[in-house]
Amino acid sequence: MINDHVKINQIINQLEWLIQLDLGNRGIHQFPDGNLCISTQGNLFRAVKFLAENPGCQVGIATGFFIPAANPPAPENDGPPGALLLARGLSQLGYSVVLITDRCCQVPLQQGIELFKNQLNHIELIDFPIECDPIDSFALNFFQQYSQLKFLIAIERVGPCHTTASFINSALTSDQIDLAEFEKHGPGDLAGQCLNMSALPVTDSTAPIHHLFESEYRSENHIFTIGIGDGGNEIGMGSIPWQVIARNIANGLGGKIACRVAADATIVAGASNWAGYALMAGLYLFLNCCEDFLKLYSDESETILMETYYQSQSAVDGKLGYPAMSVDGIPWNVHLEILNFMKSIAKN
Repeated sequence: MINDHVKINQIINQLEWLIQLDLGNRGIHQFPDGNLCISTQGNLFRAVKFLAENPGCQVGIATGFFIPAANPPAPENDGPPGALLLARGLSQLGYSVVLITDRCCQVPLQQGIELFKNQLNHIELIDFPIECDPIDSFALNFFQQYSQLKFLIAIERVGPCHTTASFINSALTSDQIDLAEFEKHGPGDLAGQCLNMSALPVTDSTAPIHHLFESEYRSENHIFTIGIGDGGNEIGMGSIPWQVIARNIANGLGGKIACRVAADATIVAGASNWAGYALMAGLYLFLNCCEDFLKLYSDESETILMETYYQSQSAVDGKLGYPAMSVDGIPWNVHLEILNFMKSIAKN
């Protein structure tokens, strides 16, 4: 393991800066005096360090953001590639991985598992039911079945927006409470629902995986949570003050869609997939096995995965709403440039 944590911290901070380029104009750092990136600065290194300090443990990775209004209705192609890279990287390092999604979002993960089967060991794919009552019992059964779980990671997984109660609770911990502002710009009658970037409810097609992150069992058993997102409505964004998301997210709907579910380390990126790649790059750097990361990732393999989604129409560009060789409206060749910059930082 690299002994000079100051140096490795600097390199991982460079990775964090890179993935926070807002090429899709989401507004993640629209205001320099207070934004999503400032609120979560340093969390990439924090997540890397906690993973490195728990070698070989069991890790749950939740992903999948279904878009009912897409043509065809399908999950978006941001999230599954990052989750699959995380699964491959952790698997190669000896971690046990549980991929968690719901029936609406299974296919892109199944396709990736088949494509990368030579890089995956000790992996399971869990279908979390969309309708499960009582949900607390299901969550408890999950934790009892996976009793060795030490980490829960959510990457581009939508979570419920704030209610008045959750807003007040979060505001009390951040010294930012303005109930009148929340009532004016918050979700109103949609409080507690999962909302897409247009503030339309997708709760009926979204399994309540967020209960795992909010579970008392998780908290009592010190299961470390990592939330990755790019728009404010994903699991983990509850760590960011509601006012910051409401003010920054570019479409003016941040106050409505802001997710209430917090994480121990929330990582904000211009595209969530980038954060998944950066988390693995940082972990391999921290463990002094950068060359193994460079072997793990290739432009060719990631492009094959994206082409599989495009040709089979199993996943769509979340911003465009249809299958495309782009993610969140950003052309695929630009994504490859970001990932190759990441490799350059790791090499140097």
